[in-house]
Amino acid sequence: LAEFGIAFLLFTVGLEIDFKRLRSVGSASLLGGIIQMGITFLLGLGIGMLAGFETITSVYLGLLLAFSSTMIVAKLLVDKNEIKTLHGRIMMGVLLIQDLIVILILPVLGNIGMGFSFEAFSVIIVKGLGLFSIAVVLNRYVMKKLLDYSAKSHEILFLTAIAVCFAFIAISYFLGFSIAIGAFIGGIALAEFPYNLEIFGEMHSLRDFFSVIFFASLGMQLNLTVMINIMPLLLSLLIITIILKPFILSLIYLALGYGGRTSSIIGLGMGQASEFSFILAAQGLALGQISQDIYSVMVSVVVFSMIITPYFMRFRNSIYNLFSRPKIKLFERIGAPHHVKKLEKPPKKELRNHVVVFGCDVMGGKIVDYLREKGKPFIIAEHNPEVIKELSSKGIYTIYGDADNEDLLRESGLYKARLCIVTIPDIEVAGFVIGKARRFNPDIKIYARAHSEDEAEALYRAGADFVVVPDFVSGGTLVRKIEHFFTGRKNNHLLKHVDIRK
Repeated sequence: LAEFGIAFLLFTVGLEIDFKRLRSVGSASLLGGIIQMGITFLLGLGIGMLAGFETITSVYLGLLLAFSSTMIVAKLLVDKNEIKTLHGRIMMGVLLIQDLIVILILPVLGNIGMGFSFEAFSVIIVKGLGLFSIAVVLNRYVMKKLLDYSAKSHEILFLTAIAVCFAFIAISYFLGFSIAIGAFIGGIALAEFPYNLEIFGEMHSLRDFFSVIFFASLGMQLNLTVMINIMPLLLSLLIITIILKPFILSLIYLALGYGGRTSSIIGLGMGQASEFSFILAAQGLALGQISQDIYSVMVSVVVFSMIITPYFMRFRNSIYNLFSRPKIKLFERIGAPHHVKKLEKPPKKELRNHVVVFGCDVMGGKIVDYLREKGKPFIIAEHNPEVIKELSSKGIYTIYGDADNEDLLRESGLYKARLCIVTIPDIEVAGFVIGKARRFNPDIKIYARAHSEDEAEALYRAGADFVVVPDFVSGGTLVRKIEHFFTGRKNNHLLKHVDIRK
């Protein structure tokens, strides 16, 4: 039942995978993921060898540290509505690579005691490619017609999704892979179709039910006596997992030029062991490759690291700000986003009485189009390198950096601007920008975006003149349209600029 919990979780994660979005960060995910996995694997292997364990046991400890949890990271990104952000796409790309590697590692470890050879490894690769090939073929030639027919009824659509999930679980099990891997690939097979959101919603309750069983089973297998007896090993593995691994990932993405904030979020978000480590530990124990004590240690690291990660993500801004203080400036000392800076297009002369736009997502993009059309002087402050590159290529003034950086605020000319527009999704950073603008430029007008009523109130307290909550606006517009429908009055201009088909 616990394995079904992992299977349904990874099935829903597979539904969320958008390969078109991942493609743009593919090289960064591949390079960063491979380097991090290699370093942390060697650290775990070294700890095991120094502790006097057998090589195979040390390999399991290395694998424990190498992988992060797709389940936990995806859940946190979905809850924060950050699955499509730059750091969200990079993290999901790294996790996808890790999951693919696990597909190969699980059967490899299972065959070590049976005289493993290159031929056996080749068979595993062929089977893995075969599993993906089945998903691709079904996705292209079967799934669309099947889902089009099933979508006529919620019940049939739900049962079809479950059937697809279990079909891939069965194929995966038959080929000698984990059922969780089969479920994940089953989700990917359905991800490109317009019904994935509805399937995701239908699977929600089932996923949560089995997830509870999964976490309960993890808790039941914690052995406090063993934890006390091997406390030095447990603490060493935990320190590497929740402190050193985030630091390594942050360093990697700093070196790749993604800046301090994005790099720190990627690191803090992936500072945990994977749910696949639970499967690895169970397989190792069943095959006699690790002892009961090592099994308990591995499960303990998985549980404790998963508990800590949500708090790291919750206080990530505070952690980032702590290491970005003027006396420390850790991220600036380690590496600056040099290649991103080359993409910028700063103004040749100092701007005055201009507009400063912080964040250029969908809403920010529409604002930019309007300002360009009207010929208004403006500058964009953004921390997504891809957005910077696109805007700069269009001749738009852009600067790269984190909005809660004093230097960026001065460089944007915020304190001499006439209008500040804040579309940053992070409420803390948005509040910081608004507070600084109001304090050092009292006459400036400040417009902002929030995602909830509480966030809107916080931004008003920070000094915003007007805050829009998109859900409230769209809901109110739709209500007015409904009212005109019932009263018989025509008022189509209400929706003139709101075309949901676009």
